[in-house]
Amino acid sequence: MRKTFLVILLMLPLSLWAGNPPKHHLRLGWGDMLYESLVFPSASKARGGNGYSGHLFAGYQYQLTEVVSVGGQLDYEAIRCRDMNNYDLVLMPTVRFTYLDGEWAELHSGLGAGILAAFDNQGGLEMAPALDLNFVGVQLGQGPLRIGLDLGCMISLMSAHKIYLMGARLLSVSLNYSF
Repeated sequence: MRKTFLVILLMLPLSLWAGNPPKHHLRLGWGDMLYESLVFPSASKARGGNGYSGHLFAGYQYQLTEVVSVGGQLDYEAIRCRDMNNYDLVLMPTVRFTYLDGEWAELHSGLGAGILAAFDNQGGLEMAPALDLNFVGVQLGQGPLRIGLDLGCMISLMSAHKIYLMGARLLSVSLNYSF
């Protein structure tokens, strides 16, 4: 009886996906820190720093129509220099546009706008508006689990004199689950 229940429980997400187009999409991913490595070279291990975390992110999208989905995303990054560690946390609502949804590939773009909290290990905290532009993205695979590749950028400006992110997370990869 327990084995039957376990098999049904494990197969439920697949059966839901097979009968109806998925409405819910979860993403977990990692993006590059090219911009940050240029602005904060002292964080590189070659210069005595402890390195960069990469942009770690998690997101949720709800499919409204075949083309439009809405949701939210949470991003995190760490820059660990010798004398100070910087951490950025970004929370933003998002909208995504799907142009092609084939059996093995999906083509999309998106936009997000929210707030960035930049803090350091010395007690500093600053908030700034943030923008996420996803110029083009593709999901590859068949079924509820797919791999995503996205080209875009994150931007966050406190003022003309203080830039937190400008072109950050140019390339990202993600694991996507739809149900």
